[in-house]
Amino acid sequence: MHAKRIAATLAVVAASLLLQYLPKSQDASAEENWRAPLKNPVLMRDFLQPSADWSAGHRGVDYLVAVGEPVYAPSSGIIRFSGQLVNRSVISITHPNGLISSVEPVCSSVDKGESVSAGQQIGQVCSQEQYISHCGQKLCLHFGIKNELGYLSPLYELGLLAPSRLKPWDGQLRSFV
Repeated sequence: MHAKRIAATLAVVAASLLLQYLPKSQDASAEENWRAPLKNPVLMRDFLQPSADWSAGHRGVDYLVAVGEPVYAPSSGIIRFSGQLVNRSVISITHPNGLISSVEPVCSSVDKGESVSAGQQIGQVCSQEQYISHCGQKLCLHFGIKNELGYLSPLYELGLLAPSRLKPWDGQLRSFV
């Protein structure tokens, strides 16, 4: 039973990693370069793929921020949600390539249904009275991306993930992408 659970977990993790490395669409109208939602991002916490939809993980990346710091659209799209979710302000954007990005805690300067361009300011970092940062004593901006199959590392869309490199027994390095 334990071996089956480990095998299933490894299969889920392998499949999600593979999805991140599949070639992107060549349709120029649906593709554009992604950018971090901040001018000078400082990464605090990386993406951690959960072993199952309901299990622990970190479904995005966190950047160190200060209250009032401007937040920008990481890519062009349509505002999907802009408002309060539980105890934090969230903005999510649907992009032409089918991805959905989200940033929080961000007080919005855009409304649901509004078109935004890559790099356009969409709000500013804010912290409501009831909000407790999941970065401890420091305030962080959480940036997530997902598609119909689940969450992806935003670092992939930003072009910051290097391909896995395996060292076979013969000592030759090979890249598998």
